Amino acid sequence: MNATDAFAGALADPRRMRVLGSIDFDHPGLTATLDQITARTAHRTGLPVSLTTLVFDSAQLLAGSHGVTGWLAGVGGTPTEWSFCARAVTSGAPYLVPDTTIDPDQAHNPLVTMDGYASYAGVPVTVGGERIGAHCVLGTRPHHFTGTDLDELRSAADEIAAVIDAYRLF
Repeated sequence: MNATDAFAGALADPRRMRVLGSIDFDHPGLTATLDQITARTAHRTGLPVSLTTLVFDSAQLLAGSHGVTGWLAGVGGTPTEWSFCARAVTSGAPYLVPDTTIDPDQAHNPLVTMDGYASYAGVPVTVGGERIGAHCVLGTRPHHFTGTDLDELRSAADEIAAVIDAYRLF
């Protein structure tokens, strides 16, 4: 099995997919609360974009967002292949890319080449014992992420997990 197959296999885990399937992610109350948390994270980190994502096996849903514009705001998600957050989900650790334009794994990502995202930091969001998505910030310029940035992401990710858990249907 190659690395791509292992990555896809981890995202398709039935336990993880069951937790994702239990979330009422269309509920306006959930979206509004997640949008508020992401706005706060963007403000506190000084970065223009913050997201709460739910990472499925083939697509990433923007469950909460701040600062997203253009096509991405209209579509509300990306293919998993483009997802920075999928790396945080599969690794279970923060994923940091201070300069996406020179990063060997991200330099050719359409979110970098077409949309101009030049930096990323994200941490996994865990609900029901499964890593279901991430909370992240993105910049339009390279950015050195600090311990304070990571602390803010982790704290908000814990809050996001509690909010999402309250919107589970089963």
